[in-house]
Amino acid sequence: MVTVLVQMAEEKWTMEAMHLACALARGSGAQVALLRLVQVQHPSYLGTSFGNKPPDKREYGRLNEYTATAEDYGIALDVHSMQCLSAMDAVVDAVEQLEAVILFAHVAASRIHYWRKFQVWNLGRRLVSKHCQLFTLDQPVGFIEWMPTITVRAVAPNKPQPKYPHLPLQNNHS
Repeated sequence: MVTVLVQMAEEKWTMEAMHLACALARGSGAQVALLRLVQVQHPSYLGTSFGNKPPDKREYGRLNEYTATAEDYGIALDVHSMQCLSAMDAVVDAVEQLEAVILFAHVAASRIHYWRKFQVWNLGRRLVSKHCQLFTLDQPVGFIEWMPTITVRAVAPNKPQPKYPHLPLQNNHS
């Protein structure tokens, strides 16, 4: 069976990704898996109880919301928890283990604009060999959210306008 994998990240992003993943899964008969990443402080903690961090009350609430969203679409949601040092490496490993064909991954913003672009490119490059398509929910390139405006200054008819409006007018009646 085809798997659509969603990385659990910030709440708003994850909910948007869940809606898209569930709609895709419903239309194609796929299953949806939610990946909860637990970052460990030290490599020696990987695979040990030191690296285990159970979900807190808030996270349980979010998991229930994601499960309810999947049920609304008629999709069963599998939740997987994974310890990691790096989120990018972990999602690639999860894609391989779950044999996912679509990945919704959250790539965090960076102070260095091109670093994030490189991370997205590199993640996409790594997923090609796994036959998996990457979605990051970024706005499409070239999309600009602005409304063109123009300001027109009203001019009184038959009244001469000063050449330099910031200077006071002078009378030349001597």
